[in-house]
Amino acid sequence: MKINGLDRFFKENPLMGYEPVTRDGETRLKGKVQLHHSYENYPVVQQLIELQIIIPPGYPNDPPVFEEIGGFIPRADDYHINPNGSLCLGSPFRVDTFLRDNSDFLVFFNAFFIPYIYAVALKKDLGINFVFGELKHGTEGELEDFASVIGLINQSELVACADVLSLKKRIANKKPCPCNCGLRLGKCVAHHRLNKLRKSLPRNWYQKFKTRIM
Repeated sequence: MKINGLDRFFKENPLMGYEPVTRDGETRLKGKVQLHHSYENYPVVQQLIELQIIIPPGYPNDPPVFEEIGGFIPRADDYHINPNGSLCLGSPFRVDTFLRDNSDFLVFFNAFFIPYIYAVALKKDLGINFVFGELKHGTEGELEDFASVIGLINQSELVACADVLSLKKRIANKKPCPCNCGLRLGKCVAHHRLNKLRKSLPRNWYQKFKTRIM
């Protein structure tokens, strides 16, 4: 499987390589990356991070899975570690939307993993809480992230947004607008914002998303 940006990732991270054990067409990477990063007036962090990365055969429709295996990150919820040991680099909505727009693995690595591990290092070593902000865990975090893009905050409105995004556009436009303005979606200015999201992810993604957040 040809993964866009992977060759450049190896050039920038020469201590990473392929792991020979694979299954079901997945690509496994293992090794170390050298973090050298700063942000605004916060300290520069230099740290060698040991990683295992699994890139599923469905990439970029299915996101890569990152796990820190060198013991640098405490295994605790407030460091955004999933129950299976993988790293929570962002909400599924944010990650999947990004990958549908840009499948370059190096770009994804720099956009999601580097800010995450930099924030973790500041928190662990200096007690500085996540400098880029942090979402709540699980479904609550997904709703929070979705709400920041949609511009609505009520859960029932957000579920209604997911519902219309799971329908064909011509059908969705006949539904009541999720913003509760009293108009059909096609007559409300909100449909422009929702149509942009419709282009980002397929209808079946929003159907599954609606089930998760209900």
